Amino acid sequence: MEIRKMTSDFERQVFNDCLLKARSQKGFGFRETPRSCLGASHLKFGNVYAVFEDKGAPPESMVGGFIMHDLASLPQSFGEPSLGHLTPSLVFEGSDLWSLSKGAGYFAARASAAVAGALRAEAILVYPIVRPVDLASFYSRFNFEPACEPIRNQYGETLDGEELWVQPLILQGQRLAEFVRWGAELLYQPNVGQESFDLRAS
Repeated sequence: MEIRKMTSDFERQVFNDCLLKARSQKGFGFRETPRSCLGASHLKFGNVYAVFEDKGAPPESMVGGFIMHDLASLPQSFGEPSLGHLTPSLVFEGSDLWSLSKGAGYFAARASAAVAGALRAEAILVYPIVRPVDLASFYSRFNFEPACEPIRNQYGETLDGEELWVQPLILQGQRLAEFVRWGAELLYQPNVGQESFDLRAS
């Protein structure tokens, strides 16, 4: 597999189309509310990375991906937790992790660890859905910890128009160091060369 940074408007639009497809297939299905601009902000101003099964494959064949932004570029998606004691440029929010093929989500998560290391992150914040279904358990294997109580996602809803709740999770300190080290090891696997990674910030 290969991870590449999406920089052009076309690449980012393909990413968004695939993201929406993945969300609609996520068991119960979910979407942003009609008034939400959250996803558009992440897509336009965040660091967008896509996963491909084959090196050099065209954008239309991406099978997974994620977005990251530091808190000096964009604010947190939600008001909690309070992270004012940390340096905003070194705190990264991960969002829009998705996959359309088996293994792509796990590969994307590992690639995000490599990205976090390259950007010298001191903390990573994520907001996975916890109700009506629990998608937060995916992050437990990477040692993310609850940062506060679950909060309602005012930007999203199920396909039936029901509420979504998210669980703020954070990774920092020694657990973050272990996560970053695990991601960095991906760069040295024989089938994933460093040329497959463009880890530069926007």
